[in-house]
Amino acid sequence: MSIDPHQADPAAWLAEQRRHAPSMLKRLLLTALADAPLAILQAALLAWLAANLLAGQGRLWTPALLLLLTLAVRALAGAARARFSSGAAADISLAVRERVAAALLRGAGGTMTPGEASTALLEQAEAVGRYHAGFAVQRRVASLATVLFLVAAFAVDWVVGLIFLCTAPLIPVFMMLVGTGAQRAADRQLESLRFLGGYFLDRLRGVLTLRAFAREQAERDGVDIANGEYRRRTMKVLRIAFLTSAVLELFAALSVALVALYVGLHLLDLVAFGPGPKLDFGTGLWLLLLAPEFYQPLRQLAAGYHDRAAAQSAAQVLAPLLADPADPDTDPGPAAPTANRPNALTLEGVGFGHGDGEPLFENLDTSVAAGQCLVLRGDSGTGKSTLLKVIAGLLPANGGRVLHDGQPAPQLARADGRLAWAGQHPWFVHGTVADNLRLVAPDADDADLERVLEDCGLGALPAGLATPLDENGGGLSGGQGRRLALARALLSPAPLLLLDEPTAELDEDLEARIVATLAARKGHRTLVIATHSPALAALGDHSIWLGGVSHD
Repeated sequence: MSIDPHQADPAAWLAEQRRHAPSMLKRLLLTALADAPLAILQAALLAWLAANLLAGQGRLWTPALLLLLTLAVRALAGAARARFSSGAAADISLAVRERVAAALLRGAGGTMTPGEASTALLEQAEAVGRYHAGFAVQRRVASLATVLFLVAAFAVDWVVGLIFLCTAPLIPVFMMLVGTGAQRAADRQLESLRFLGGYFLDRLRGVLTLRAFAREQAERDGVDIANGEYRRRTMKVLRIAFLTSAVLELFAALSVALVALYVGLHLLDLVAFGPGPKLDFGTGLWLLLLAPEFYQPLRQLAAGYHDRAAAQSAAQVLAPLLADPADPDTDPGPAAPTANRPNALTLEGVGFGHGDGEPLFENLDTSVAAGQCLVLRGDSGTGKSTLLKVIAGLLPANGGRVLHDGQPAPQLARADGRLAWAGQHPWFVHGTVADNLRLVAPDADDADLERVLEDCGLGALPAGLATPLDENGGGLSGGQGRRLALARALLSPAPLLLLDEPTAELDEDLEARIVATLAARKGHRTLVIATHSPALAALGDHSIWLGGVSHD
C-alpha cells in the first residue's frame, strides 16, 4: 500500500517499527516479565529465612538454598533481558537506518541539509531502537507486574494492597503531567542537534575559504555559540528527566514508608484493623520487602520516559521521509508485464518547477525504445540536469509521469542495477580507481577495468588502477573525475544510462573518443544524455529542447 508522505502518522509509524525485531522483542518481554514473580518469591524466601533465624529454629538451609537459587535465576533473567534489549535496539536501529539511507540516496530527503540527514541516519534511528527496547517493553511489563503484585498483596493483607492501589497511579499521572514539557524540550534539543550538525559540516567544507579570508576565529566563535545552545537544551532535557525521577522516587519512598508504618504498628498491636493476628513477623517482613519491588517497574518506566519523547521527536522527521512510495517496505502494487514492452523510457506530460515559481519545463512527452538514445539540449539553467533527476526518480515530477519499461520511475530504486548515472559532480569512495570501478562490477578483472578506462580516455593515469581517490575525486582533475564516473556507468550492467555533460570541457580528440565509445553502446544500452555538444547530440534518436524550444 502506498502512503502519502504528507499524511504519514508518526505515532503509527513508530509503533510499526517493532516488526523489525519481533522474536527478539518477545524474548525481551518474557525475560522482563519473569522478574516480578521472582521478586515476590525472593521476598517470601528472605522473610521465611529471617523469621526462622529470629525464632531460633534450625531449619535454615532450605530457605537459604532456595533464596540463593532464586537470586541466581533472577540475575540470569536480568542478564538475558539486558542482552535481548541491546539486540532488539540494534536490530530496529539498523533496519531504520538502512531505510533512511536508501531514502536519502533516492533523494526523498528533499531539502534536508547534510547535518539533518546525518542526524536522521544516526541519532534519530537509534532513538527509535532505544524506545522499542526500553520504554515500549517496560510499559507492558509495568502494567502486568503491577497487577501481579496487587494480587499477591491483597491475598495476604487488604490494607497493604489498598496502599499499593492508591499510590501506584501517582507515578503515571505525574509522568503525563510532565510529558508535554518533556516532549517540547526533546523537540528543541533535536532541532538544535540538526542545526549544529549542518552548521559544523558546512564550516568544515569551507575551511579553505574561511582561512583565505581570515575568518577562522569568527567561525570558531559561531560554532561555540551553536554548541552552547545545544548544551543548554540538552541539560534542560536532562533536568526534566532527573526531576521526574526524583519526584517519582519520593512518591515511592513515601509509599514504602507508609507500608512500613502500618506493618510496624500492627506488629506492636497499636492498630486493630487489617488481617489481625495473621500478620506475624514473617508476613509483615514479606509485605515490607514487597513494597519497593512493587514500585520498581513503575520507576523503570519513568526513567525511560525521555526515550519516548526522543523517539516521538524522531518519528516526526522519519515517518514522512520513509513513507515514500518507493520505500522498499511499501507495497508498489502490481508490476507491469515483463513481456512486450515497446518503450524503455516514456515521458507523459512531465513537468517540474521549484516552489511557486515558474516551471523549468512542462508537458514533456516522448518515448524511447530499448537501445535508442534520447538527447536533452538547451541553454545552461534550462533544466537538463533536473530532467535527468526526474527521469531517475530522484526528484518528483510536478505533473505527468515517467515510466521505465511501463513502471513508475520511483519503483526503479527497488531493482538493483536498473540504471547507471554519471553526473557532472560525481562522488567516489575512499580507495583506488579500481575500488570505485568494482562497486558496479565486483567480478571484473584488471583487463576489463583497463579497457573501459582506455575507452574513456583514462589509460594514462600515473598510478593506473591504483590511483588513490577521496570522496570528491581528489587525485584526479575535474575532467578525469567526470570521465571516471562515465567509465563506472559503462562498466555497470545497467540497461539505462543517464549521462550529464559527459564531454564537457574536453578537447576534440577526447570528445571524439567519448562519442565513439557511446556510439558503440547504442543498440545494447538505452542512453539519455544531457549535452551542449553537437557531436554528441548527433547520436540522438530523439531529442528534447528545453527553454521554450520545441521537442520531438
